[in-house]
Amino acid sequence: MNNNRYRILVIFFALPFVYFPGSCQYKILEDNDAVFKVHQAIDSIYNLNFEAADVIIEDLENTLGDYPGVLLLRGFYINWKYRPIKKEHDSYKLFESYLLKGIEKSEEMLKEDELKVEASFFLMACHGYLAELYVNNGQNFSALGEAKSAYKYIKFGFDYTDVNPEFYFSSGIYNYYREKYPQENSFYKSFLWFFRSGDMEEGLKQLKKGSVEAVFTQAECYSYLFHINLRYEDKPENAMYYAKILLEKYPKNLHYVSNFIENKIRLNQYEGLLVHINKLLQSERTYYKYLGEIFYGIYLEMYEKDNSAALDHYKKADTLGQQDEVRIPHYDSMLYLGLGRINQSSGNIQLGNQYLKKSVKAAEYKAYRKDAEELLNN
Repeated sequence: MNNNRYRILVIFFALPFVYFPGSCQYKILEDNDAVFKVHQAIDSIYNLNFEAADVIIEDLENTLGDYPGVLLLRGFYINWKYRPIKKEHDSYKLFESYLLKGIEKSEEMLKEDELKVEASFFLMACHGYLAELYVNNGQNFSALGEAKSAYKYIKFGFDYTDVNPEFYFSSGIYNYYREKYPQENSFYKSFLWFFRSGDMEEGLKQLKKGSVEAVFTQAECYSYLFHINLRYEDKPENAMYYAKILLEKYPKNLHYVSNFIENKIRLNQYEGLLVHINKLLQSERTYYKYLGEIFYGIYLEMYEKDNSAALDHYKKADTLGQQDEVRIPHYDSMLYLGLGRINQSSGNIQLGNQYLKKSVKAAEYKAYRKDAEELLNN
C-alpha cells in the first residue's frame, strides 16, 4: 500500500527535537553539540547515507540513552532504510519495537507535569507512525486505533503553530487530509466522525509556511506539497517546484529521484530523463528496480515509441513487484495502464481492457484513475 495513503489517519513523523517557550525544553536542546549531530543524522538519512547516520545515532544513544527522541530518530532511520516496510520483513518488528518503546517512555514522562508538553509531542509522533505502519500493511483497524490515540496529541499542536513552526507540518497535514481523503474515498467517511473538521486551503497554507519556517520538518512539508499537488490536486506544474527542491537537496535519495521522474512523466517532459531512470535501475534494492522498470517502460512507450521494448520492461517490473512483496498499488496502476495501452494499440483489445481494469482498481488517486477509465470508455 502506498506510503501516502490514509494520511487523514496518520501524523507522519515530525522529528521531535523542537523548542517550546518557557522552561519546558527537550533535553537534547540543552546540548548544542547534540543538536548539530541531529542535523547531521537527518541529512545523512535523507541522503541514504546510513553508515554515517549509524555513527551519529550511536553517539546520541550513548549520551541520551533510550530518550524518546532518539528512539524516534531510530524509527526514522529504519523507515528510510527499508521502505516500503512490509510485515514479512524483519524491519517491521524492529520499526514497531522502537515506536512502542517510545510510547512507553513518553507515558512515563507524562507523570511529571513539567514534561507533559514534551511527552505529548512524542506520543503524537509514535502513535502516528504506528498508524502509518499498520495501514501500509493492510491492518486498517489497528491503524484507526493508533490514529485515535494520536488525535488528542494532534489537537495540542493546533495551538502551537504561531509559536513553534514545526507544528505547521502536523496541522497542515491534518487540515488538508481530514477533508480531502473522504472526498476521494467515501467508504471512510463513516470512520471519521470523531475527528474535528479540517480546512484544505488552510492546510496547504500551513505546509507552505512550514516549508519556509520549519527546520526539522521542512523536508516533509516539501514532500507533502509535492504529493498533494501532483496526485490529489492534479497540478504537476506546481508539484515540480517541490520535486526539484528535494532532488537538489538530497540527490542520493532514490525516493525523491522517483518522485521527480513521475512528475516529469505527468508533464510529458522526457528530455534528459533517462539518466535519472538509470539511477533506479542500477539500485541494489528490488523496490527501486521495480520503479525503474515501470518508468523505463513508459519512457520507451511514450518517448521512444518502441512498444516492443516497453512491453519487455513492463513485464520485468511486474516480475520484480512480486519479489520481496515490494509492489505498490499506485505504481501498479501506472504499470497496468502501460500494458493496457500497448495491448489495445496492437489489437489485443480484450487483454488490453483487462489491464486497464486492473489499473483503475489499483489507482489510488482520481487524477491517475481517469486515464485508464477514458481508454476503457472509448
